[in-house]
Amino acid sequence: MNLPLFVYGTLMAGGEQGVLLAGLARRPASTTGKLFRMPQGYPALVPGTSGEIAGELVDDPGGRLGLLDRVEGVAEGLYQRAVLPVVVGGKRTEAWAYIMPDAASRGGIPIRSGRWRR
Repeated sequence: MNLPLFVYGTLMAGGEQGVLLAGLARRPASTTGKLFRMPQGYPALVPGTSGEIAGELVDDPGGRLGLLDRVEGVAEGLYQRAVLPVVVGGKRTEAWAYIMPDAASRGGIPIRSGRWRR
């Protein structure tokens, strides 16, 4: 599936791993759910029907998804890559996102603002 990628933490422009998406177009976007700060110092998204999570929509990540899956620990069960509803420019679309449905049971602390960056 050729979808954009919703990023909300370290993969955002200027984030610790943002360089992995260097050169790709980004736009402000949001999705619904809860954002957590994990004990290891990175964020985790739990999809849901309430709560707004701010991030960026990265257009056409294409061939980089395999690398990102490895970086995000998909095979090890750290994150899952899933399709989520995203709002960008006032319009709803679908995008890939890295999610962690069990973030709370892994010791995640809720970030009430829904923003990784202050």
